[in-house]
Amino acid sequence: MKIFFIITGIGLGHTMREVAIINELKKRDKNLQIKIAGFESSYNYFKNSYQTMRIYGSKFPQSSFNVNSFKVMLYNLPYIFYFFHDYMKLKKEIKKFNPDIIIVDTQPVGAYTGKNIGIKTISIYNLDLKTWDKYQETASLPITAYLQSRFHFKFIADCYKNSDLVIIPTLKKKVSSKDTKFVDLIVRVYPNELPSEKKLRRKLSLRRKPILVMLGGSKFGFSIAEKIVNISQKFDEDFIFFGYKDTKKSNVTSFRFMENFLEYLKVCKAVILISGHTALSETLIYRKPALIFPFKNYIEHYINVSEIKDISLVKYVDNRLNEKELENYITELVSEIPRLEKALKKLKVSNKGTKQAVDLILKQIH
Repeated sequence: MKIFFIITGIGLGHTMREVAIINELKKRDKNLQIKIAGFESSYNYFKNSYQTMRIYGSKFPQSSFNVNSFKVMLYNLPYIFYFFHDYMKLKKEIKKFNPDIIIVDTQPVGAYTGKNIGIKTISIYNLDLKTWDKYQETASLPITAYLQSRFHFKFIADCYKNSDLVIIPTLKKKVSSKDTKFVDLIVRVYPNELPSEKKLRRKLSLRRKPILVMLGGSKFGFSIAEKIVNISQKFDEDFIFFGYKDTKKSNVTSFRFMENFLEYLKVCKAVILISGHTALSETLIYRKPALIFPFKNYIEHYINVSEIKDISLVKYVDNRLNEKELENYITELVSEIPRLEKALKKLKVSNKGTKQAVDLILKQIH
């Protein structure tokens, strides 16, 4: 079996979702051949493990705490030219590789290429258009945020339109159709697949349960991380950072990236994170109390947290966030852990999302 993946490089969440799917596919087919096209995060992650080609992809300009809607649209105006370049490059490489199927994670050029060369294509993304459209029309959004949302909506709608099947991981149960299938949350490793918390704490040399800070390597996350480091000693807690510069001091340990992150997640007492869907999925599957900071003016994040406000702490922040405010938020998180743990225990989540997605993929091939 041969599969060609085309994965967005904006953030690491999309990459980690496809890692989960790739790992499950490899369990099913020991002779699986994979080729990947990506940019930035996705290209850098896969380039040393699989045949990987670089594409231009779309742009996502960042500044601390805020998505500048005007910049998002401005930076992507030249994408029509990059799109044509990527299409020609992908067309050549896909024909040469001759895959059984193409899997696209948030890159419309992939679905467009698959449709035009006649290879069955599956799109995977975490937002369904009906929910998204309803949110856009009912939420009170500034005009620039609304336009940015419509721009991104069209981007994804085109991807779905050119796909033979769309797979959407979701927390809430939704009714699938012939062309759109909803599955449970997709993560790389489920809690029951890991050793016990006692064994993991011994393996990871943890004296007590830490608070994890998962920030995705973005400028948004970096800004929050530096503030948390500055106030960390005001808490009788151990903080472990992921997506921040490598460092260790007092009650702070930080890693740029750790492949065994989910081992730390299983033994932690709480999580501080931004609102990417994969990070949220992992936190919910592992039932961990969370303090969540959505990117301001980023509609995907707003929709991501809209369904979990009763089982997490969601704080909308901007450039005016100061260390005292952040200290108050973390204090609130620590005090709310018992309540959030109780609410999370009632949460109905399964460990079948990745398998469900792979079952659907294989049905398209066979």
